[in-house]
Amino acid sequence: MKGEILNKAFTLLSKYPLCNSCLGRCFARLSYGHSNNERGKAMKLALLMEIDKMIKDHEIQDLTQIKEVFFNIGELASPLFSLYYNEGFQKRSCYICGDKIEEIKDKFERDALQILKEKGYKTFVLGVNLPTYLKRLEEDFIVSNDLTYYESIKNEIKRDVGKRIAEKGFTPAFEDAEVELIYDLEYDAVLEVKKSYKTLVFYNRLSRNVPISSWYAKDGISLESSLANTKLYVPFSELSEYRILEEYPLIVEGEVKDVAGYYFKPYGKVQGKELSTIFTLKPTNRTYRITVYSEKPVEGGVNIYQGVYDLFLTVKEPEELKAKINELENKGMVILSIDLVTTSGKVNTLYTILYKG
Repeated sequence: MKGEILNKAFTLLSKYPLCNSCLGRCFARLSYGHSNNERGKAMKLALLMEIDKMIKDHEIQDLTQIKEVFFNIGELASPLFSLYYNEGFQKRSCYICGDKIEEIKDKFERDALQILKEKGYKTFVLGVNLPTYLKRLEEDFIVSNDLTYYESIKNEIKRDVGKRIAEKGFTPAFEDAEVELIYDLEYDAVLEVKKSYKTLVFYNRLSRNVPISSWYAKDGISLESSLANTKLYVPFSELSEYRILEEYPLIVEGEVKDVAGYYFKPYGKVQGKELSTIFTLKPTNRTYRITVYSEKPVEGGVNIYQGVYDLFLTVKEPEELKAKINELENKGMVILSIDLVTTSGKVNTLYTILYKG
């Protein structure tokens, strides 16, 4: 074949039967503005013309060499096959989708529209759950054939069905949709997932040994257990034995109230890019107040009672704090308590900008 793209398509069709869409999806990032079905059909027609020319020019003399390619191209190859072979054309199903991709799109569109109309939703976002076998098949297919420009079948279904539904008057809204409609291919069903908003709150923890997650709760008391019907997402935190005196961010899904030694300052709803940005904001430095007991004077410490001193240590990572605590203990000091006092970095400005405004 002449040309890298046609050579690649020929190689693929030498090994696999592929429908127009699944062949076109192998080159989805090329030729912007065309559907995968159009790409695949165009490549098949170009291949057939090139093969026909090579046969007529006697560049291909043994027709058994290319019989598999005709079968794997599918119905488009049937007329040319009949010209050169004195046998029936063999119909094969697509290696990836089993010739079901258009049927899947039609069902997804039909069932999704029914849900949108019946429930009165105006905005939507689509999702697709692939069965495990299809995920693995597609992954192996991509890797084995070095497909740089491949697009997943999941993306094609979502995009094409989304366009069809939008043409019916509904609005795709990736960040603030009223509902997410998910086609589960394994169970052949469209699932309705009502979108719930997440709220950003800033919190202080004023009691020790009350972790956020129940997983770390020694006596069963945690923020998670106290807010039983609320989902919590934690960008970062501190050990439960540390009080947190600076405002730390927390994402909640549901109601939140001051419980279990936590004090909350709600900001408002967050989603999409705002949400992902918050999870990238980590403190650059953290300053802790470490209260120690020492029989000897503590250099750099503030004496607050007989033998009791406050030390202020600034570190970049929690591991650095552990090392400094070990140093203090090796000097004979007894650690009485640890409090997170302040932080610096982008997360520090998050509270100032959003909450104080």
